[in-house]
Amino acid sequence: MAGSLLLSFIGIIGTLIGSGLTGFLTLRSERAKQQALEQQEERQSRQRERLQELDLRLEHHRWRREHRKAIYEEFAEKSQTARIAALDYHRCCLPAAPEAAQREEIRMRGRMAYRDALKTSYAVELQGPDEVAERVGDCMTSLRDLLTCAEEHEARAVAGPLSQDDAADMHRQITVCFDDAQRVLRLFTRAGRDALDRPTPPGG
Repeated sequence: MAGSLLLSFIGIIGTLIGSGLTGFLTLRSERAKQQALEQQEERQSRQRERLQELDLRLEHHRWRREHRKAIYEEFAEKSQTARIAALDYHRCCLPAAPEAAQREEIRMRGRMAYRDALKTSYAVELQGPDEVAERVGDCMTSLRDLLTCAEEHEARAVAGPLSQDDAADMHRQITVCFDDAQRVLRLFTRAGRDALDRPTPPGG
């Protein structure tokens, strides 16, 4: 009788221990699952953040590219206008030029066109990159030389009558300056195109 009770008691204890162990293992398993889910959610959240950051960087790159492109194009247009205006200024100084009566107006137009190009060049230098800023500096130097050449021709015209040799010499001088301005503008255009075509740097 006593032995039977003891065995029954031991059986109950064993059942309780088994139940407790099962509950403990079940709880531990649930905690592991919960922890794994939390880690997965955290990884997914970090992945979403990385994708959002990448989208923002790409959008910023597109915006900056379009902004730079507009500024580059504006400078190229202003530079071209300044070249033509300086050439007109030179032509009105030649003997029997029909525009001679409007020389003051044409001179002012040439100087204003140069100043407009200069203002736009500052925006290009701010945008960069360095190689484009260097080319725009070369463009402004050539435009300054071109305008100075036209101003010197006006001084020669005002000083006295110009001979055919004088006019030919002036034509050679302005042609050299005009062609140089065109050459450096091409280099600027090429540098600007390379900068705009450059892909987005990794992580940048």
